[in-house]
Amino acid sequence: MAKSTVLINSINSSFEHKCLNILAKSYITSLTLKKYSKDWEEKTFSSHLVSLMKECEIALKYNLTITKEEELEDDKIDNGLKSPKEANPIDIRFHNIWNDLRLDYNVEAKNVSLSEWKKSRGSKVNASQQQTEYITKGIDRWITGHFKEKRGCMLGYLVNGKLEDVISKINTKIESQKRTKETIKITASTLYDIQIFESIHSNRKLKHLFFDFIN
Repeated sequence: MAKSTVLINSINSSFEHKCLNILAKSYITSLTLKKYSKDWEEKTFSSHLVSLMKECEIALKYNLTITKEEELEDDKIDNGLKSPKEANPIDIRFHNIWNDLRLDYNVEAKNVSLSEWKKSRGSKVNASQQQTEYITKGIDRWITGHFKEKRGCMLGYLVNGKLEDVISKINTKIESQKRTKETIKITASTLYDIQIFESIHSNRKLKHLFFDFIN
Protein backbone atom coordinates (compact mmCIF):
# COMPACT_ATOMS: atom_id res chain seq x y z
CA MET A 1 0.00 0.00 0.00
CA ALA A 2 1.39 3.38 -1.05
CA LYS A 3 2.36 5.76 1.72
CA SER A 4 0.57 9.11 1.76
CA THR A 5 2.43 12.36 1.14
CA VAL A 6 1.46 13.55 4.63
CA LEU A 7 2.96 10.43 6.21
CA ILE A 8 6.15 10.68 4.16
CA ASN A 9 6.57 14.36 5.06
CA SER A 10 6.06 13.51 8.73
CA ILE A 11 8.67 10.75 8.56
CA ASN A 12 11.15 13.01 6.81
CA SER A 13 10.56 15.76 9.38
CA SER A 14 11.20 13.31 12.22
CA PHE A 15 14.37 12.10 10.48
CA GLU A 16 15.59 15.67 10.04
CA HIS A 17 15.08 16.29 13.75
CA LYS A 18 17.17 13.23 14.62
CA CYS A 19 19.94 14.27 12.24
CA LEU A 20 20.11 17.82 13.57
CA ASN A 21 20.21 16.53 17.14
CA ILE A 22 23.08 14.19 16.28
CA LEU A 23 24.89 17.03 14.54
CA ALA A 24 24.47 19.34 17.54
CA LYS A 25 25.55 16.67 20.01
CA SER A 26 28.71 15.96 18.01
CA TYR A 27 29.59 19.65 18.22
CA ILE A 28 29.07 19.71 21.97
CA THR A 29 31.26 16.62 22.31
CA SER A 30 33.93 18.28 20.17
CA LEU A 31 33.96 21.33 22.44
CA THR A 32 34.44 19.03 25.43
CA LEU A 33 37.28 17.08 23.82
CA LYS A 34 39.02 20.24 22.52
CA LYS A 35 40.92 18.37 19.81
CA TYR A 36 40.00 20.81 17.04
CA SER A 37 41.89 23.80 15.65
CA LYS A 38 40.48 26.93 14.04
CA ASP A 39 43.24 26.43 11.43
CA TRP A 40 41.40 23.40 10.06
CA GLU A 41 39.86 23.33 6.60
CA GLU A 42 36.12 22.65 6.39
CA LYS A 43 36.68 19.05 5.28
CA THR A 44 38.69 18.39 8.44
CA PHE A 45 35.94 19.84 10.64
CA SER A 46 33.35 17.70 8.84
CA SER A 47 35.46 14.55 9.14
CA HIS A 48 36.01 15.25 12.83
CA LEU A 49 32.28 15.69 13.46
CA VAL A 50 31.31 12.60 11.46
CA SER A 51 33.65 10.48 13.59
CA LEU A 52 31.88 11.75 16.71
CA MET A 53 28.38 11.40 15.22
CA LYS A 54 28.94 7.72 14.49
CA GLU A 55 29.33 7.15 18.23
CA CYS A 56 26.31 9.27 19.19
CA GLU A 57 23.64 7.42 21.17
CA ILE A 58 20.83 8.50 18.80
CA ALA A 59 22.76 7.35 15.71
CA LEU A 60 23.45 3.97 17.28
CA LYS A 61 19.88 3.55 18.52
CA TYR A 62 18.36 4.10 15.08
CA ASN A 63 21.23 2.46 13.17
CA LEU A 64 21.91 5.54 11.06
CA THR A 65 24.58 5.52 8.38
CA ILE A 66 26.61 8.75 8.41
CA THR A 67 29.10 9.51 5.67
CA LYS A 68 31.38 12.34 4.58
CA GLU A 69 32.18 13.63 1.09
CA GLU A 70 29.57 11.40 -0.56
CA GLU A 71 28.65 11.95 -4.19
CA LEU A 72 24.95 12.55 -4.74
CA GLU A 73 22.84 10.64 -7.23
CA ASP A 74 23.06 12.13 -10.72
CA ASP A 75 21.10 10.61 -13.64
CA LYS A 76 23.16 12.53 -16.21
CA ILE A 77 26.40 11.01 -14.94
CA ASP A 78 24.79 7.56 -14.68
CA ASN A 79 23.73 7.75 -18.34
CA GLY A 80 26.91 9.23 -19.77
CA LEU A 81 25.46 12.69 -20.35
CA LYS A 82 27.87 14.41 -17.97
CA SER A 83 31.45 13.76 -16.92
CA PRO A 84 32.01 12.13 -13.50
CA LYS A 85 34.45 14.99 -12.89
CA GLU A 86 31.41 17.25 -12.58
CA ALA A 87 30.04 15.25 -9.63
CA ASN A 88 29.52 17.36 -6.57
CA PRO A 89 29.80 15.56 -3.21
CA ILE A 90 27.88 16.65 -0.14
CA ASP A 91 29.98 17.26 2.98
CA ILE A 92 27.93 15.19 5.45
CA ARG A 93 25.13 12.73 4.72
CA PHE A 94 22.72 10.74 6.88
CA HIS A 95 20.98 7.56 5.65
CA ASN A 96 18.33 5.30 7.09
CA ILE A 97 15.57 2.94 5.97
CA TRP A 98 12.05 3.01 7.40
CA ASN A 99 9.54 0.44 6.10
CA ASP A 100 11.32 0.28 2.71
CA LEU A 101 11.42 4.10 2.53
CA ARG A 102 14.94 5.45 2.04
CA LEU A 103 15.63 8.48 4.19
CA ASP A 104 18.40 10.96 3.39
CA TYR A 105 19.51 14.19 5.02
CA ASN A 106 22.38 16.24 3.69
CA VAL A 107 24.62 18.91 5.19
CA GLU A 108 26.74 21.34 3.17
CA ALA A 109 29.45 22.93 5.32
CA LYS A 110 31.63 26.03 4.89
CA ASN A 111 34.22 27.81 7.01
CA VAL A 112 33.20 31.41 7.73
CA SER A 113 35.23 34.38 8.99
CA LEU A 114 34.52 38.04 9.70
CA SER A 115 37.83 39.54 8.60
CA GLU A 116 41.18 38.49 7.13
CA TRP A 117 43.39 36.61 9.61
CA LYS A 118 46.48 34.42 9.68
CA LYS A 119 46.63 30.77 10.61
CA SER A 120 49.28 29.58 13.04
CA ARG A 121 51.64 28.72 10.15
CA GLY A 122 51.22 32.14 8.57
CA SER A 123 48.82 31.51 5.68
CA LYS A 124 46.17 34.20 5.22
CA VAL A 125 42.45 33.51 5.29
CA ASN A 126 40.31 35.52 2.86
CA ALA A 127 37.19 36.23 4.89
CA SER A 128 35.31 37.95 2.07
CA GLN A 129 35.86 34.93 -0.18
CA GLN A 130 34.56 32.60 2.54
CA GLN A 131 31.44 34.74 2.94
CA THR A 132 30.86 34.74 -0.82
CA GLU A 133 31.37 30.98 -1.12
CA TYR A 134 28.90 30.38 1.71
CA ILE A 135 26.37 31.81 -0.75
CA THR A 136 27.62 30.69 -4.17
CA LYS A 137 28.92 27.24 -3.20
CA GLY A 138 26.52 26.73 -0.33
CA ILE A 139 23.10 28.37 -0.34
CA ASP A 140 22.83 28.57 -4.13
CA ARG A 141 23.45 24.85 -4.53
CA TRP A 142 20.25 24.23 -2.56
CA ILE A 143 18.26 26.63 -4.74
CA THR A 144 19.38 26.08 -8.32
CA GLY A 145 22.36 23.74 -8.09
CA HIS A 146 23.31 20.18 -7.27
CA PHE A 147 21.25 19.94 -4.08
CA LYS A 148 17.99 21.57 -5.18
CA GLU A 149 16.01 18.32 -4.97
CA LYS A 150 17.64 17.13 -1.73
CA ARG A 151 16.70 17.52 1.91
CA GLY A 152 19.26 19.16 4.12
CA CYS A 153 20.77 22.28 5.65
CA MET A 154 23.76 24.61 5.67
CA LEU A 155 26.44 24.41 8.35
CA GLY A 156 28.95 27.19 9.00
CA TYR A 157 32.18 26.58 10.91
CA LEU A 158 32.93 29.92 12.58
CA VAL A 159 36.72 30.38 12.69
CA ASN A 160 37.00 34.17 13.09
CA GLY A 161 34.86 37.00 14.47
CA LYS A 162 31.46 37.14 16.14
CA LEU A 163 28.63 35.16 14.62
CA GLU A 164 26.15 38.03 14.36
CA ASP A 165 28.73 40.12 12.50
CA VAL A 166 29.58 37.29 10.09
CA ILE A 167 25.90 36.72 9.30
CA SER A 168 25.50 40.45 8.72
CA LYS A 169 28.38 40.35 6.21
CA ILE A 170 26.85 37.36 4.40
CA ASN A 171 23.45 39.05 4.33
CA THR A 172 24.98 42.21 2.87
CA LYS A 173 26.37 40.12 0.01
CA ILE A 174 22.96 38.48 -0.51
CA GLU A 175 21.26 41.89 -0.55
CA SER A 176 23.82 43.19 -3.08
CA GLN A 177 22.43 40.55 -5.47
CA LYS A 178 18.95 42.09 -5.04
CA ARG A 179 17.81 39.07 -3.01
CA THR A 180 16.72 40.96 0.08
CA LYS A 181 14.00 38.41 0.93
CA GLU A 182 16.58 35.60 1.05
CA THR A 183 18.74 36.84 3.92
CA ILE A 184 19.59 34.60 6.89
CA LYS A 185 17.34 35.28 9.88
CA ILE A 186 17.28 33.98 13.43
CA THR A 187 14.41 31.66 14.39
CA ALA A 188 12.82 30.83 17.72
CA SER A 189 14.24 27.29 17.59
CA THR A 190 17.38 26.00 19.28
CA LEU A 191 19.20 22.67 19.65
CA TYR A 192 20.98 22.30 22.98
CA ASP A 193 21.27 26.10 23.13
CA ILE A 194 22.58 26.21 19.56
CA GLN A 195 20.57 28.77 17.62
CA ILE A 196 18.86 27.71 14.38
CA PHE A 197 18.75 30.24 11.55
CA GLU A 198 16.70 30.18 8.36
CA SER A 199 16.61 31.70 4.89
CA ILE A 200 13.54 31.62 2.67
CA HIS A 201 13.85 31.04 -1.07
CA SER A 202 11.54 30.45 -4.00
CA ASN A 203 11.73 26.66 -3.69
CA ARG A 204 12.46 26.03 -0.01
CA LYS A 205 13.14 27.18 3.51
CA LEU A 206 16.77 26.47 4.29
CA LYS A 207 18.03 25.92 7.83
CA HIS A 208 21.45 27.19 8.91
CA LEU A 209 23.54 26.11 11.88
CA PHE A 210 26.80 27.76 12.93
CA PHE A 211 29.39 26.04 15.12
CA ASP A 212 31.93 28.28 16.86
CA PHE A 213 35.42 26.77 16.70
CA ILE A 214 37.39 29.90 17.56
CA ASN A 215 38.34 29.12 21.15
